[in-house]
Amino acid sequence: MSAKKQPARKHLSRELILEAALGIVGTDDMNELTMSRLGRALDADPSAVYRHFRNKDELLLAMADVQMEEVVRTYEPGDDPYANLRHMLWVLRRSYLSRPGLARAVAPRFTGGAAETQLVHHMIRNVKTLGYAETEAIARVRAVAEMTLGHIIMTAEVISLPRKAQAFELEMARSYYTYPRQPLSLAPLEEQRAAHRTDGDEVFATMLDTFLAGLAADAPKQKPARSRKS
Repeated sequence: MSAKKQPARKHLSRELILEAALGIVGTDDMNELTMSRLGRALDADPSAVYRHFRNKDELLLAMADVQMEEVVRTYEPGDDPYANLRHMLWVLRRSYLSRPGLARAVAPRFTGGAAETQLVHHMIRNVKTLGYAETEAIARVRAVAEMTLGHIIMTAEVISLPRKAQAFELEMARSYYTYPRQPLSLAPLEEQRAAHRTDGDEVFATMLDTFLAGLAADAPKQKPARSRKS
């Protein structure tokens, strides 16, 4: 009697692992990615992932770089440097908040990848177009990038809370600054998450517009071109 044939081992690639990992945080975005969950999604031994990524941290940063590549593909620059900065940072925010679990883990980190470098350099070029020297442009780009990423993390953390805690946060956000406090009823979880995203978008819009207004106000005056004498 012949021995029972063993199923063929599934061949894993770096791209296949990243696709599965991004799928997990995209569909089950409130929970952390674990190697055991990734192994089940790939129908493979979780230890096989370590042939392509030395550890979970390296995997997470690679996932973040894929997300940055998505931002590069979505971002469409124009001629207005202020509009370019606004558009790029909104694309970055929406991309990260499509996977809140990933945002919580990697938004504070540098990936060191080509897509991240491309986005940073493009922002610096836009600010330099306004007349800022390179060192001044770099300082302002870092400030607005960290402001954006910090608020992304705040929003991602809130929409990852349990339903009751989310309701309290939404109630306070809508009444704490104005008084009197207006208690809110518990709503379905997805409805609460959508409400938090909308509330966060409104705050971020004010933050970004205020920053850009300051950038415009502080921009070095452009010297008029000298006319040539005939």
